[in-house]
Amino acid sequence: MAYTNSDIENRARSLMSFSIPTESAGMLKAVCASAAAELESRLRKGVSSESIKELFVTAAGVLALSMYIELGGAATDRIGSFSAGNLSVSLDGGAVSASAASLRKYAERMLSAYIDGDGFEFVGVRG
Repeated sequence: MAYTNSDIENRARSLMSFSIPTESAGMLKAVCASAAAELESRLRKGVSSESIKELFVTAAGVLALSMYIELGGAATDRIGSFSAGNLSVSLDGGAVSASAASLRKYAERMLSAYIDGDGFEFVGVRG
């Protein structure tokens, strides 16, 4: 049986260390479909998502979490600095970007044996 976007969404939810607000559930569902489509498009010839179903669903779930965080669905900003005189607080948005990028790399590493490179190829190089 082939995977469904619900399989990916359930896997993403099981991997989360936070709960999704009801109003963000639609965003998670959308990024699950997008993550699956992105990874499907990068599979090498001869490899199907069905042949590596469990690994594919997990990697797509991790990639979906990355996308969800990138789109601001997760409240992961950290306080970067704080001062008491005239009260100044700044959020460290870099932590969000770093978390999302780390999850994306992890998803890609999970499927590294089955996906094409990052668009880098030697073309017309004489050896």
